Amino acid sequence: MDYIRYGGHILIGVRGPRADAATLRKQLIEFCDQKYMLKLDNESLPIEHITKGIMFLDHVLCRRVVYPTLRYTATGGKIISEKGVGTLLSVTASLKQCIKQFRKLSFLKGDRDPDPQPCFRMFHATQAHTNAQMNKFLSTMVEWYRYSDNRKKVVNFCSYILRGSLAKLYAAKYKLRSRAKVYKIGSRNLSRPLKEKKGQSPEYHNLLRMGLVESIDGLQYTRMSLVPETDYTPFPSNWRPDHEKALLEYIRLDDSKTLEEQRSCLREQGLISPQDYISMLVWNYKRNAIIAEQLSVTESSGNNLQRGRDFLLDSAHENDDHKTRYEEDNEERFHAAQME
Repeated sequence: MDYIRYGGHILIGVRGPRADAATLRKQLIEFCDQKYMLKLDNESLPIEHITKGIMFLDHVLCRRVVYPTLRYTATGGKIISEKGVGTLLSVTASLKQCIKQFRKLSFLKGDRDPDPQPCFRMFHATQAHTNAQMNKFLSTMVEWYRYSDNRKKVVNFCSYILRGSLAKLYAAKYKLRSRAKVYKIGSRNLSRPLKEKKGQSPEYHNLLRMGLVESIDGLQYTRMSLVPETDYTPFPSNWRPDHEKALLEYIRLDDSKTLEEQRSCLREQGLISPQDYISMLVWNYKRNAIIAEQLSVTESSGNNLQRGRDFLLDSAHENDDHKTRYEEDNEERFHAAQME
């Protein structure tokens, strides 16, 4: 049996006959009634076979039968092709559920031929802010349908609805009358400014280069080739979701053995609060800074002393030179006086 939970959505997989699944459903209904006072019925907990498809989180989980062609080389070098039979787990995004969610948000109307509707909630926002918000929404959709087989198709449909909704909004906001005129001025991804119809003016590019106007990011995934491929990377053998890791950690904290280990660790290493840790950092910084200043002061004083010594020595040499010259002059004058 496999158990998957995401918020209030629960999926239980049973390997066995349908009677085992029915017994488990009865036990779940009784448990929810006694534990949480929730009244559930058989319609809220349907039992479906994997071959018919199971709807879970806007995805259809199904097991498909595939017939691959097996080619191998027989004796004598002859290549033989044979049809094989196998099963494959398919995860497909439900386009109906996607349309249903967009209809709740008032982005479109109609089922068979969905027509985008203007998003008037963003009427007073700038074009740059509106495009940025829609790009965040598209990035979320890309991650949501990351493992679906039809990821490119669904994300391209979401981009088409959002782009059409924004085009109608801009047509009503800037009085351009039609989506075609909006695309002509603002380009396919609506990255050019539509205000005052200066989308193609060279003055706008000069102002953008100087940073005097707000840059406008175009909508992402406007073409199917820009949508990333489906992620078929296999999960590691010991992979666990983040919420399951948190629950396991919480269960460990309830264990008396874990509590005793934490207490012994506190006795040996002690407990340091964040305030104490910050004060230690500040004190060490100040102490090291004072030592460094003292070292720099001693170095500078030592350099000054050396410079003073050199200056005194130089001045002494100069005085000696002056004395010798003065004595030589006196001797010459004395000899000249004797000769006279």
